[in-house]
Amino acid sequence: MNKTNNEKVENIDLILKSTWLAVSKMYSELAQDHDATAVQALTLLKIDPKDGTRSTNLGPKMAIEPTSLTRIIKLLEDNGYIYKEKTTNDKREVIIKLTDKGLNSRNLSKEVVVNFNKKVIDKIPAEKMEIFKEVMTDILKIANELNNKK
Repeated sequence: MNKTNNEKVENIDLILKSTWLAVSKMYSELAQDHDATAVQALTLLKIDPKDGTRSTNLGPKMAIEPTSLTRIIKLLEDNGYIYKEKTTNDKREVIIKLTDKGLNSRNLSKEVVVNFNKKVIDKIPAEKMEIFKEVMTDILKIANELNNKK
């Protein structure tokens, strides 16, 4: 039975979506075990543990909207994971820094990500991983090209 191009496109979408949903669910459930969300854990991972990270640099690192990021930062600050420090040059600019509690949670989150990546690398041969990365990069380029045509 021959598949049409439309069926192949739908399968690619479905594979991408179902894979991401499964990974996302795994991260969400692990985060819930520690009374957090996967997005909060990701935010902590994107904050430099030594020097902190400018709040304006966090959004692009995470690919989320500024309004969503503002809510996450406020929640993390209210719960004692981070604190804000104004820069000496520009008082409007804020650096987000981790508290000890935030650093501990970041380390837990990092361990979860490292363990998942290790399991994937242990089960999938290196040559297959290289092809996977190339294909995902190509799919990303195609999606970005289509997004930029709007």
